Amino acid sequence: MNPAIALIQTVFQAPPKPFDPINQTLKGWAVYCLRDRGFKVVTFSPKADFVVESKAGDLLFKVTQDPEAVDSEKVGWIVVARSGGSAEVIPPANV
Repeated sequence: MNPAIALIQTVFQAPPKPFDPINQTLKGWAVYCLRDRGFKVVTFSPKADFVVESKAGDLLFKVTQDPEAVDSEKVGWIVVARSGGSAEVIPPANV
């Protein structure tokens, strides 16, 4: 597994704050969690919700609460649990 993916997974196993759908979007919450832990996140990408820049290369991610929507062929996914207390990171197939 890519070391950056492993680090991103640790962020979402115990996020700095749980997802609150009343006050934030899924994308906004994921970006906040990553930036809080020191990741450089670019929020404008035509192919994904955001891009995480790392020394190993750029990682494109989309965020969802619906595990059925995941198609990890070209982008990675962050699947947020319905409780909002954690999320699973699914790396893109090419990583």
